[in-house]
Amino acid sequence: MEQHPHFLWSDLFRRERSPASLVVETLKENILFLTLSKVELKYLGNLVHDRTYQPEEPVFQQNDRGIGMYVIGKGRVAIKTLGPKGDVLVTILSEGSFFGELALVDPDNLRTASAIALENTTLIGFFKPDLQEILERKPSMGVKILFQLSTVLGRRLLETTEKITRLTQ
Repeated sequence: MEQHPHFLWSDLFRRERSPASLVVETLKENILFLTLSKVELKYLGNLVHDRTYQPEEPVFQQNDRGIGMYVIGKGRVAIKTLGPKGDVLVTILSEGSFFGELALVDPDNLRTASAIALENTTLIGFFKPDLQEILERKPSMGVKILFQLSTVLGRRLLETTEKITRLTQ
């Protein structure tokens, strides 16, 4: 590609995406944050925490105290539980998926499974203090998040109940 003779113009219209905008884009696609406005998403983007995990690095272990949830921005995470015969793979989650959300609302939440990065994986952490800050400073935004969270928790409970029912029949 030929360089434009006026180098100042060469990148003028290229829109590089900052890491912060990538976080907001990822959050925007998540069911918990679907109902948030652009302004609310930007506010949320300034509260959350992103971190890259190495392959086989644990995000948390079964029976750890839960402090929040994670959204997968890039990579994959294995969810495993300890059974009588060792580790049991529950599922593999990929970009856009989230896990650990029960920790946002359960005061005594102990992790029911372990989460392990399978490759270089960027996670966006949304923790209980973040939710509490939103509820104090922006209550209508907090209600939107809690409503979506209750919908997800209800759906997951229903799916789990149906699965247990099928297994015991």
